[in-house]
Amino acid sequence: MATIKDVAKLAKVSPSTASRAMHDNPAITQKTKARVWKAMQTLHYAPDFNAQSLANKRSNAIGVILPVDHHEIFTNPFFLKVLRGISEACYQAQAMVNLATGSSQAELLNSIDIMVTQGMIRRFIVLYSEKDDPILTKLRQLDAQYVMIGKPYQLVNETPYVDNDNILAGSDAAQFLVDHGHKNICFVYNDLKKMVQNDRMLGYQRVMMDNQLLINSFELPAQEYPGGRQLVIQYLTQHPEITAFITVDDMLGLRIQQVLKSSTMVADREASIIGFNNSVFSEAAHPALTSVEIFPRRLGHEAAKIAVGLQSDDHLSTKLIVPHQIIERHSVATV
Repeated sequence: MATIKDVAKLAKVSPSTASRAMHDNPAITQKTKARVWKAMQTLHYAPDFNAQSLANKRSNAIGVILPVDHHEIFTNPFFLKVLRGISEACYQAQAMVNLATGSSQAELLNSIDIMVTQGMIRRFIVLYSEKDDPILTKLRQLDAQYVMIGKPYQLVNETPYVDNDNILAGSDAAQFLVDHGHKNICFVYNDLKKMVQNDRMLGYQRVMMDNQLLINSFELPAQEYPGGRQLVIQYLTQHPEITAFITVDDMLGLRIQQVLKSSTMVADREASIIGFNNSVFSEAAHPALTSVEIFPRRLGHEAAKIAVGLQSDDHLSTKLIVPHQIIERHSVATV
């Protein structure tokens, strides 16, 4: 089995230089890093992460904290794309990825506690931003460092995060509908405790106020049918004036679209829909769903790059905004 000394010899560098190159140390030139990586591939060398952890009393793994709502995680492609971006960046940095999950908040808190105290993991990526989140309090108590995907509610200037400009994205979605002649537009959400949904709603509200249009909103909880289906039918029945919907996620948009197509109670009712995340389901829908692409894979990739570079004495926070793009399909009609 190859050792780091073998890699160093083949790359014609010292073992210490080879080690720093493996960890993407900025003091090592790209030319030297390339030689070390090529030597690693030639010798099929894999670093012993456990040995490094014991020596440094610090794991080379990045903890990824998923929200408690497992239904949303396993049905929403957004999280899978984010995890893919994280995995790619961590692989490039030779860092492992450990997932922190729990069926309840208490279980998730306990999982994080174990990862820090027993697994020596000190760096985390939090895949969401939620108001009054005890998970962040726990991380600070454990003196762990973390990067957030989404703008934090508190300690904004001290917390590194990667996000879209969701206020602008909400504004762009609303303006897109207004430009297509819609005046009665409803914003659909399921949890305003989440920063991303608040910001998108704020952007929608600004456009509606600028155009002197009435603000309409509808809470559609993340629940299975038939409960959610009945809520959609009820709202459509009570608000015949609504001609368009902005939904905080494609999955909510597809639920409304399904009701419009299948319920006899709202037969012949037509409404334009624009969602967010540009999931694979949006393109497969009929009609194909217009959606705001927020590039979740890049969100995960950039968050992981920041997390890998976190140091215990680093007091500077990094903020990175990933652009968005409206993907126009057939679910928005001109009126």
